[in-house]
Amino acid sequence: MPDLTAGWEIIILGTGTVFVALIFLGLVVVGLEKIFGPKTPPPARDEHLTGQDEEEKTEPPIAAITAAIHAYRGDDRFKIIRVSHRGEEWARRGRQELINNKPEWKGS
Repeated sequence: MPDLTAGWEIIILGTGTVFVALIFLGLVVVGLEKIFGPKTPPPARDEHLTGQDEEEKTEPPIAAITAAIHAYRGDDRFKIIRVSHRGEEWARRGRQELINNKPEWKGS
């Protein structure tokens, strides 16, 4: 059986070199993130001091718009109990963009 000592030395040396290089690159990335990364946001201000109410920051009144549409159509059985968002912010923004752009729907 041939002597495999030289082969094992090359494998260990190569693998060790790769791991040392990866650890070094990781440390460089962490250092650059601390230097150029996002800064901490300023502390939140009291909304009452700025003069902005919570109503000004919200989306359009979806419940009122929906009730107006159903009242216009004459559907008296319809009653809005609660409005809740079920998606993330990007999903709400996507739906709002679709509403604002009014795409041509198939079948209409």
